[in-house]
Amino acid sequence: MRIAFVVHDYHRAGGHSRYVAELATRFSQEHEVHVFANRFEGTGEGRVIFHRVPALRSNVMTTLFTFAISSAFRAPKGFDVVHSQGFCGRAGNVITTHICNEAWRRSLKGSGLRQTMRESIFHFVASKLEKQMYAGARHSHVIAISKRVARDIVECYACPSPIHRIYHGVDLETFSPCARRFRAKHRQELGIAETETVFLYVGDLRKGARQCIRALSRLAAGHLVLVSRSSPEPYRALAHEAGVSRRVHLLPPTNQVNELYGAADVFLLPTPYDAFAMVVTEAMACGLPVIVSPEAGASELIEHDVNGLLLKNAADGQELADHMRALQIEPERAARLGQSARRTAELLSWDAVAVETMRVYQEVVAQADKRRL
Repeated sequence: MRIAFVVHDYHRAGGHSRYVAELATRFSQEHEVHVFANRFEGTGEGRVIFHRVPALRSNVMTTLFTFAISSAFRAPKGFDVVHSQGFCGRAGNVITTHICNEAWRRSLKGSGLRQTMRESIFHFVASKLEKQMYAGARHSHVIAISKRVARDIVECYACPSPIHRIYHGVDLETFSPCARRFRAKHRQELGIAETETVFLYVGDLRKGARQCIRALSRLAAGHLVLVSRSSPEPYRALAHEAGVSRRVHLLPPTNQVNELYGAADVFLLPTPYDAFAMVVTEAMACGLPVIVSPEAGASELIEHDVNGLLLKNAADGQELADHMRALQIEPERAARLGQSARRTAELLSWDAVAVETMRVYQEVVAQADKRRL
């Protein structure tokens, strides 16, 4: 089978780039695999063939539009499967939906979260382009990374295509309970004692960092570590206002985030929206108990008080604080949830994702063969 992936960047740092790298590496062992992208990292694995697609990288909007135009002119031809990642130009015959921008836009608006003018314009335009792409992709198959995002593209875009739900995978070696060996190192760097509870948050700070800071202020002890590329200043000010500035640690993104999972006791994500949230399954793979909003796609993997805790209301800081306090004073319960979380994550290997994805490819090829008869 000849397979082409279309993606803005190819690397293993996270998101849809990691998704493509994991699948391309596996499929290249038995198939001819090409990747059309603007940037590449770690290109020596397997037998993947790379094609550079020019793009202007001034900001997210220019990257999206110029890549889409360039990839349209350099559209992969003669392939059995063209697998595009959301809106990347022309729709492939397989599209993976990593986000529904219209659902995210509505969530931001409904949550009262501020957006810059540039962000508002981007979400509006991206939603229109996604809607046009899905509406016109009648002969494509869609892979949704959660039931939530599958519902979103039907409700927001009236997507007519067959939809297959395949959750993201997780690197079970990088993200494992063995990460606890980094516990002492990072706690020492942050000035946190071994006996103190560390709550960890990773990702866009708009997806619940304010609730986490306010919830921490309701606890007499414990530290909150926030890891993000978002601007930290508004959250630093909020921590000062809430009287917990000494217990809130704002860190930049890192390629060794698994080490920070190892230093933590509980993972938090009270998000108003996330199509999946790989950080949740990474934390689970590391054996951490997680407290997650039902608005995250990864929450579909969680059974309340069995392998994690589910919030009823993502915006309710008191509910979040109550769950945090419960795990803080019940270490046996926290350990039980963490162990169960690891067992759940073990079902989400990238090998399993590749097997399910190949089944979709085979269905697409079989249907194309029938149309040619």
